[in-house]
Amino acid sequence: MRRRQFLTMAGAVVLAGCTRSAPATPTAATTSAPSTSAATSSATPSTSAPPTPGTPGEVLARSTVPVLCFHQLREFRADDSAYARTMITPPAVFTTQMQALRDGGYTPITAAALVDHLQFGTALPQRPVLLTFDDGSATHHSMALPVLTDLGFPAAFFPMTVVLNKPDWLSDDQLRDLDRAGMTIGAHTWDHQRTDRLTDDQWVTQLDQPKAQLAEILGHPVDLMAYPFGIWSPEVLSHVAAAGYRAAFQLSDPPDTAQPLLTIRRIMPPPTWDAPTLLGHLDSDF
Repeated sequence: MRRRQFLTMAGAVVLAGCTRSAPATPTAATTSAPSTSAATSSATPSTSAPPTPGTPGEVLARSTVPVLCFHQLREFRADDSAYARTMITPPAVFTTQMQALRDGGYTPITAAALVDHLQFGTALPQRPVLLTFDDGSATHHSMALPVLTDLGFPAAFFPMTVVLNKPDWLSDDQLRDLDRAGMTIGAHTWDHQRTDRLTDDQWVTQLDQPKAQLAEILGHPVDLMAYPFGIWSPEVLSHVAAAGYRAAFQLSDPPDTAQPLLTIRRIMPPPTWDAPTLLGHLDSDF
């Protein structure tokens, strides 16, 4: 399919497929010499050992933190199919669901905090939850960011790179805005193809190049990804690891018993879930 044809169809294809801080200002230098104790302290190497990664079994045992996945945040349109409407969240519904998390005592955490917990067993706050957003809709900046900022919630965003800077999709500047606001940016492949169907000549385009492009936009490394359609296979995981991803997010399948960090499970809250229903699923599904 030609690139122009793909872009004109991107919104419909994505909706049909997704089921399965700025540096501190330096202070003026002082002319007084540092104390001997301070100099000695700064020269003393740390003796603390690096954290020990958990075994796959330990990671699986820690995989009880709810992870939510959202897509487009907008009002329904007349041409939206019934199926598409299960993945479109009207802004008022999204705000209500976020307020339900707050009122239900949940604490949204960063993606890095979740991965650290899974890998090393680091502590998390009471009732943690991770919020994620797939595909790269411009509504993630215009609709999600203000609500998340108002509530003080971090989240992770996984855009396709083929649609960046196109109408109705995130721009490079908007990605940098999200990053500066404390959000995590990860990859979602180049053009949303199922990873379990990729051929050997496609891995660089779909995994390596998006990772490098996002890192160039943001000015720092990117090491997380989400699978298009939420679909993966055991054969895919070695390619994901080889591309340098620390962790990857799927949808509803159980995590892989050998590489659970590359198959972190999520659920998609439909717009029909009111506050009690959403909170009930967080308790029961994880």
